[in-house]
This record gives sequence, C-alpha cells and structure tokens, in this order.
Amino acid sequence: MPETKALPLGFEDLEISTQIIIRDALARGIEVAMVDRKENFLRLKQGNHFEFVKEASKTRLDSLMTYLVMENKIASKLVLDEKEIRVPIGRNYSALEEAMADYEFFLDKKKVIKPVTTNFGLGIGISDPGDKIEKFESFVKIALGLSNSIIIEEFIEGPEYRFLVLGDEVIAVCNRVPANVVGDGKSSIRQLIQKKNDDPRRGEGHKTALEKIQMSEVEAAILKDQGLNFESIPTSGKQIFLRKNSNISTGGDSLDVTDLVHPEFKSIALSAAKAAGAVICGIDIISSQIESKPDPKTYAILEINFNPVLYIHEFPYSGKPRFVGDKILDLLGFD
Repeated sequence: MPETKALPLGFEDLEISTQIIIRDALARGIEVAMVDRKENFLRLKQGNHFEFVKEASKTRLDSLMTYLVMENKIASKLVLDEKEIRVPIGRNYSALEEAMADYEFFLDKKKVIKPVTTNFGLGIGISDPGDKIEKFESFVKIALGLSNSIIIEEFIEGPEYRFLVLGDEVIAVCNRVPANVVGDGKSSIRQLIQKKNDDPRRGEGHKTALEKIQMSEVEAAILKDQGLNFESIPTSGKQIFLRKNSNISTGGDSLDVTDLVHPEFKSIALSAAKAAGAVICGIDIISSQIESKPDPKTYAILEINFNPVLYIHEFPYSGKPRFVGDKILDLLGFD
C-alpha cells in the first residue's frame, strides 16, 4: 500500500485541501487559527511570522492581478500566446448574436464552448462537427449564462493532465479522467454508478478524496448522445463516460502520472506559470503523447488555474500519493 498521512480530527467539515494544510502546519508546530470556517480561511502563526491562507492555495504569494489573469481565459491565453506557448486556436464573444454569426466557421470542426470565467468545468460544452445550429446555440446560451464572455476554440484530442506548480517546481501531475464506469456485462449503468459511489473515498463538497458521480440531467444527456440511458447494460470491460469535462468535482478520477510525463512538459508548465506571474497554480495540458517529447500538433495548454486543489495529488484514485502541503508552507517561509 502506498504511504499515507492521516488527516487531523475535528476539521472534517472543511475542504480536504484545507485539511491537508492544517495537518502539515500542526506537524511543524505552527499555530492554526480559523478566520472564517465556512470560507476555509486560516491564519498560520509561527513565532512572529503570520500568514493568511484561503482554500489551501490562495496566499500572499500571488497578486490579485495574477489571480484575475488566471481566472479570465482570454487574458491567460493572451499571456501564453505572447510567450509562444501552444494554446488552442479560438475566438471570444460577448453576445449570442456574435457567436451565432460564426456557426458556419466552426461547423466542420470539433470545438469547445466555455465561459471565460469558470471553475469546476461549469458551463463547458463540446460540439461535434456538423452539430445542428440548435445544439450549438444551446451550448452558447449555457456558457453565456455563467459569464459575460465566452470562448469557442478547437477541440484537441487526448487525455487531460493537471500539473501542480509550486514556486519553481512541478510538484505533481495527474491524469484527470471524466466521470465513468466500466461495464461487467450484467449491471446497469445506474448500478455501476451506485457501486462506484460506495467507495468510501467518494463524497460531496470537496471534503473527501473523490466526488460521487451524479445522475443528473447532464449525465443523462451525455448517455443519450451515446445511445444509452441509466438502465443500459454495458458489455464487460466497456468504459462508459458520463461527463465530457474531466473535473474531479464532477465525479472524475485522478491518476498520478508524475513520474511518467516527459520532462519538457514540466518545463512548459513552469513557463506557463511564469507567463501569468503565478507562484501557486495548476496548469491543465491536453496531450495524446504525454510521455514523449512535446509536439505542437498533439498538445496544448487549456487553462491556468488560480486555486488548484491539493487533494487530487495526495489522494489519487490510483498511483503514488504526492504530499504537497509542506511545499506551500516552505514557500510561505515557515520552518
């Protein structure tokens, strides 16, 4: 069994990433004061040294403007493009009419439609080549309902990887796999979801290592696109995806691949963080050849994340745990 470190008792109501920071701080003799429990807002004290930490990875190390650049996908794509770092080709829009005017331009392409400011994959739609205008419009409306501006960009095939950048290092890398089940030839998709959700690591609200897979209208629509429903019985070994986004927050799986990725991908992630002026961030890279030397035809940076969760690296669905909380405490100057 891989090495694990127990989380502290009495903090189970907090985000699991915040629990990690508390555990590692207490282990160093750092005093932990709760500023705002519901906001996962802490103040750490060691002698005369004080630091505020919110949601585990929001600290004084990154400026407000750095946060804003990372949060806004137009701004983050701009700074990456200026540094000649590969990003998907796309356009941004602030009105439904503007986006719909480009329907024909994107018609023969697989594309992603997403809000400029979003977290946890909310409002992201993937439109296939030849999709009818009504489906394209529905994705645009959903995205615009969550942000004043949206981006429509090329869809790049391949698994998605989260690179956790802390300071001048890539501390951990995980492959984020969308919510899924694997058929056994006799159980319905509903039963397979229920069985997977029985895993004690799965819960709700970012308080456990993994999130439960939901059976909402979103998952039902994804299944319908595959000619399936919750009562369908997949063949043995058949993997069925219930989400198009790979967020762990919507039931995805995190697979640690830190030791497998080509070193140049880690260099690219560090360059992306520096382009945004970020000290603590998550770089999302999509690539079909993550173990090989990067080829601009097979990879791109999707996002720079300003509040990367820690728990997906310490408690992966599979693979080696990476203990990252201590590195944040090091960056903050604690002994």
